[in-house]
Amino acid sequence: MYNSVNNSLFVVSDTLSKIFEIDFSGNLLQQITINADDIEGITLSKNSDTIYVVEESDNLVSSFLTNGSKITSFRIVVSTNSSNGLEGISIDNDYNLYLVNEKLPRYLLTIRNNVEVDRSEINIVDDLSDVCYDSSLDCLWIISDESKKIIKLSKSGSIISEWLLPFSKGEGITFAQDKMYIVRDSDSKLYVFNKPGN
Repeated sequence: MYNSVNNSLFVVSDTLSKIFEIDFSGNLLQQITINADDIEGITLSKNSDTIYVVEESDNLVSSFLTNGSKITSFRIVVSTNSSNGLEGISIDNDYNLYLVNEKLPRYLLTIRNNVEVDRSEINIVDDLSDVCYDSSLDCLWIISDESKKIIKLSKSGSIISEWLLPFSKGEGITFAQDKMYIVRDSDSKLYVFNKPGN
C-alpha cells in the first residue's frame, strides 16, 4: 500500500504480526508490530494516519494507529472456507472500505461505518488476491493470483478492463504516480510496472 505522507510502501506477511514500511527499492524503513494474525491485506486512510488490515482466518477487519496501537476490529463473514476468506482491503476518499473475499465466493464488498452496504460477485477471474482504490480515476483495481490478471472496475463492481500479468502469485497491488507495484508471494519480491492505460 502506498503511503503518500512518507512516500513509501507498506507491506504485510500472513505469517508475521508486523507491518513493514519499505522504500521503492525494497529497502526496509521500519517495522510496526500489531495485534493481528494471518494478515492478508493492508490499506491506509487518505491522510495516512490510520492503518486497516484484514485477518483472513478470523474474518476480521482491524484498524490501528501508525504506532501499532489498535483502534477497533469488526467481523465480516463471507467465505465458506476459512482458507479462502478476506484477502484484500482498500479505502476511498469518503472512508468507504472495499474488501475482497478470495473465492468460494469471489466477492467485492463495500463497507460503510463498519457495516456491509453492497456486495458484487466477480466472475471474470478465478480468485481475488487484493484490491486498490485509485483516487485519480475513482475506480478499483483487483489482482488475481490464479488468473495472472489485473482487472479495473467501478466501485460498484462493473468491469472496465483487464490486463494479463507475466506471472502467478501476485498477492498485492498499489499505485504511486504513474507506476503499478505488485508484490509476488512466491519469491517475496516487489515488481514495478507502468500503470496500465485505459
